[in-house]
Order: sequence, then structure tokens, then C-alpha cells
Amino acid sequence: MALSARTREARRRHLVDSATGLIRDGGGAGFSMLQLADRAGVSPATPYNLLGSKSELLRLIVADEFNSFVARLGGLPPLAPLARLLAAADAVVVHYCADQAFYRGLYLSAGGAEGGELRTLMQQQGQQLWRQMVEAAITSGCLKPLVPPDALTDALLRTIGAVTEAWLADGWGADRFAAEMALSARLLFAGLSAEPLLPVAQPQSAMPQTG
Repeated sequence: MALSARTREARRRHLVDSATGLIRDGGGAGFSMLQLADRAGVSPATPYNLLGSKSELLRLIVADEFNSFVARLGGLPPLAPLARLLAAADAVVVHYCADQAFYRGLYLSAGGAEGGELRTLMQQQGQQLWRQMVEAAITSGCLKPLVPPDALTDALLRTIGAVTEAWLADGWGADRFAAEMALSARLLFAGLSAEPLLPVAQPQSAMPQTG
């Protein structure tokens, strides 16, 4: 008997949630589809029947992650385009700290030798999400149009990625992570901003030593 559309989607959802749990608990996306089936409590053929491939599974995981971040951005107050862009960069810290184990596994996999497909998926989703905010800041006049939106978005994504990787690698606390992200994002836009940016807290490790 063929599955109803609702049942099929619920089972696909269960597989994606199970895969997310494997990333969170096992430290990466290098699990096999057989391991996924075992985690989800289904037959070895079920992930292939419902998802088709590991590539499709990764696409759904990344799409889920970005959709949850978009929902978080929906809770931001009304802001001017550049202020919203900076607030979104700050929101990355809150979002990632809420599920550090998952993001550790995701970034570990994306940065590995076999993480090219995952990196591409994350970059594609990132370009789509962040370019809209970058372009709005340029169109509104908040940012000077000296750098094409695609190139500026790529630079922002690299900045966010580098700060996140340092947070994970060096074991920063949430306060240090937040301060580093705020500083890095504002440094990126400082030379393009039509108006001076508000100062941010200095990261604790960068503060001069006394005594």
C-alpha cells in the first residue's frame, strides 16, 4: 500500500531529525545510511526509499538549519537595513550557542577533506539568506555601493565562518564569541557604512594586561 503524502512526510521528517541527532551526538555528518536507519529504528532500505540519497538528506538538514535561523530573525525588532544586518550577525551567536554540539559536528564535517558537498550546500543557503540583507543595506544607502552584493556577502559568510570555527576550536565562552562576532562584522562594514557604527565591547582576550 502506498504511503499517504502526510505519512511519507512524517517519516522523512523522522529521518532528518534522526540524522541531526547523529551529527549532534557523534560529532559529524560522516555516518552511513545504515547507521541512520539504525538510529531511526527503520529498515536499511527506508532512508533510500524516502530520501533517495545521502546528498538529499544533507540538503534537508542544511535547509532545516537555515529555516530555524530565519525564524529567529523574524523575532528581531524593526531596524534600519544595516542595523538589521549587524543584528543578524549577532543572532548567529545566540543561535549557535543554543545547540553547540550540533554546530560543532556540522562545521567539523564541512571543514573536513570530504566536506565539499556540505560546504557547498551551506554556502548556497548562506548566499540566499544574507545577500538579501546586504543588498537591502546597499539599496537603502546605509552601505556605500563600492563592493558588489555577491562579493560582500561572500566576505561576510567567510567572516562568520571564521569566527565560528575559532569559537569551536578554542572553546570560547558565549560572551567572547558574541564580542568577536560583533567586532568582526562591524570591521567588515566600517569602511562602507554611510554613518559611523556604534562601538562594541572589546573581546576579553584582546584587553591589555595590567600589573
